[in-house]
Amino acid sequence: MSEFWASLSRDLGNALEDSDDYNVLINAGDESYKESFKAHSVVLRARSPYFRTALSDEWAKKEGNIMIFNKPNISPSIFSLLLIFIYTGNISLDQLKGEDLLKLLMACDELFLYELLDHVQEYLLKNKIEWLQQNFALVHRTVFQFDLAKGLQEFCLVTICEEPQLIFKAKDFTSLEEETLASLLNRSDLEMEEVVIWDHLLEWGIAQNSNLTIDINNWSTEDFLTLRDTLENLIPFIRFFVMTSPEFYNKVRIFKKILPINLYEDLKRFHYQTGLQLKTEYIQTSRHKGFRSSIIEQQHANLITSWIDGGENIILAASSYAAGELQYDFKLLLRGSRDGFSASTFHDRCENQGPTVVLLKVNDSKHVIGGYNPLSWDSTNTWRYTRDSFIFQFNLDYKKKLLAKLGRVLPSFASYAINDSKLNGPCFGDGDLWMTDQFNTLGSCSCNKESYEQSVGDMFHRESWDSWNGKNGTFAVEDYEVFQVIKRKRNE
Repeated sequence: MSEFWASLSRDLGNALEDSDDYNVLINAGDESYKESFKAHSVVLRARSPYFRTALSDEWAKKEGNIMIFNKPNISPSIFSLLLIFIYTGNISLDQLKGEDLLKLLMACDELFLYELLDHVQEYLLKNKIEWLQQNFALVHRTVFQFDLAKGLQEFCLVTICEEPQLIFKAKDFTSLEEETLASLLNRSDLEMEEVVIWDHLLEWGIAQNSNLTIDINNWSTEDFLTLRDTLENLIPFIRFFVMTSPEFYNKVRIFKKILPINLYEDLKRFHYQTGLQLKTEYIQTSRHKGFRSSIIEQQHANLITSWIDGGENIILAASSYAAGELQYDFKLLLRGSRDGFSASTFHDRCENQGPTVVLLKVNDSKHVIGGYNPLSWDSTNTWRYTRDSFIFQFNLDYKKKLLAKLGRVLPSFASYAINDSKLNGPCFGDGDLWMTDQFNTLGSCSCNKESYEQSVGDMFHRESWDSWNGKNGTFAVEDYEVFQVIKRKRNE
C-alpha cells in the first residue's frame, strides 16, 4: 500500500484555511476575548467523538444552514491549535508556555482527543520537568481533575514521595488547597526533616492571611489566633514529638498560642524530659524514609548495607535478604533520567552529603555496577584516602539466588580509593569505575581493575560486554542514581 499522508494533511489544511463552504461556526473564548472559527462538520465528527455528539440536532444551535457552537472554556489560541490538529494531524508545542500546555491538555480531555492528550503529556514530562516542579500546585490541581493524565499524576505522586522539597519550595506552594496540603502532610514517606515541614506549614498559613507579616515579633494575640484558625485542621499532621528539643524550643515554642493546650503541655513534658505521663492524642512515630530506586530493589540495598558494615557475602539465598527493614536510610540525591547526566549536575546535587552509594544500570542488560564512597564528594580535585570504599556488580536476572560481586579497595591503594575531580562524575580508584566529563553522552563510563580487589566488569556476559566494550573498558548506561547513606538510630 502506498501512503501519501503529507499531501493529505496539506490538502485538509488548505480546506480549513479556505473554508468558504463551512457549515459550523465555533465561538471560542469568554467575554474578555472571543474568536470565531469556521469548520466542516464532517471533519469534526470524523476526528472527535465529542463533536460527533455535540453537533447533533439535539445540541447544536442553527442559524440557517450554519451550526453555531460556543466553547467559552477554551481560549481562542488553544482552540486554533486544536482545529489545525483535527484537520492536519500536526501540532507544534515548542513555543507554548507551561500554563498553555496544561490548558491544551484539559481541552484535549474535553474533546476526547486522546492521542493528542498522550502526546502533550509526554512532552511535558520530557521537556518541562523544571516548570512542572516550580508550579506543582497548579499541576497537581489540574491533572487530578481527569483520569487520563496518568503520567502526570504519577509524576506528582513520585515527586511528593522522593523530593518533597521541590513542592514546598515551588513558587506556587502557598496556593495549594488545604485538602491537598493535608494529604501531603499526612504521608509517612516524606523525605524531609519534621522541623522543615513545620516551617513550610507556617509559611503556607501566613500566606493565607494578607494581614499577617513574616516578622512575628510585632504580632498581636489576634494575629496568632488568626493563624491558629487557619492551621487548625493541619496541625495534627505535624509530628512534633520526633523533633529535637532544640528544634522545639527555637521553632515551636514561640507559636504555642496556635497549638491545642493539651498538645503544647505534653510537648513541654516530653522535650523538657520531666518524666510526667503524656496525655495527648497527637503522638506519632517518625516518617518512614523508604528506599526508592528505579534500578535495584530493597533486597539489593540490604546487601549493600551489609557490605557497608563489613560483610563479605556475595551470594545470598533470596529468603535470607528479601525481608526486613534497611539499617540505613537511602536518600535519593540524583537520578540521571530525571536530573541529567552531566558532571556539573552530579556535583551540584551530591557534594557535601556524606557517604553515598552510586548505581549504574548498564545499557541493554540485566547488570548494575556501583560503588560506595564513605567520604563526601566535594570537588577537591585530588585523590582521597579511605580503606572503607568498595565497588560492586549485580546480576538482576536471578531466580532463587542473588548473584553479586564485591571489590574492596586494596590496602596498598587506599590513597587512590576515590578520585574527587570537579570535571568528572563519581570516580572510584585509578580507573576501576569512572564516570568522566563526557558521562552525559551515556557512553563514557569505564571499568578496569586497578585499585580494588576485583574488577566489577568481567561478570558481564562476554558477547554483550564485547558489544559495548571499547578502549579501556568503556560502556553505556541507561540510567544512574546517587543515594546519600544515613545510619539509622536504634530507636528509629
